Amino acid sequence: MATIGVIAVIAAIGFPAIDNFGEQENYESDLATIRGQINYVRQISLEEGNAYTIRIVNNEDENTADLEIWQAQGLERYNVEYHKETTNPVLLNQPKCKRFGNGVANKGLALPELTKKLENMIIKRCTATDNSCSYENADKNFICFLPDGSSPEDTRLEIQSSSNAGGKKDYLHIYQTGFFNNGERM
Repeated sequence: MATIGVIAVIAAIGFPAIDNFGEQENYESDLATIRGQINYVRQISLEEGNAYTIRIVNNEDENTADLEIWQAQGLERYNVEYHKETTNPVLLNQPKCKRFGNGVANKGLALPELTKKLENMIIKRCTATDNSCSYENADKNFICFLPDGSSPEDTRLEIQSSSNAGGKKDYLHIYQTGFFNNGERM
């Protein structure tokens, strides 16, 4: 009886810990994918001297997301248009990455072979970098890097993981320097 009692206690403590281990691993795996995609896009923007965006396409029904890479057309460090300020009133207050295709609904050139999939998370861009998080429209749900590896604006994104990844809510912060972190804003 004592042996059965000890086994029951160990099982009651051990099985939930094992179950949580899988959730944490799912969360960390998707977080590593996000970090890898951001580092990769920042690196190719520096190496190739071109602007890129990571467009986040969420599937909220399945709690997954695609991290698509788009290359700006005509927005590169050797193009004088990149260095000019615009006089177009529609584009005047928009960061350069929102001007892909000269303000037309052109996202640039899709690079589908570089798309990565998050299996247990969705990411939504916040309208502000403070404590509240109202979400941007889906067409503005992206992270941008300019030809010098910087970002044109500070950005905050909310990460929501599925129950398979612990059901956590976290934040991703992108800074104008191109540096990023998750968790508390630095």
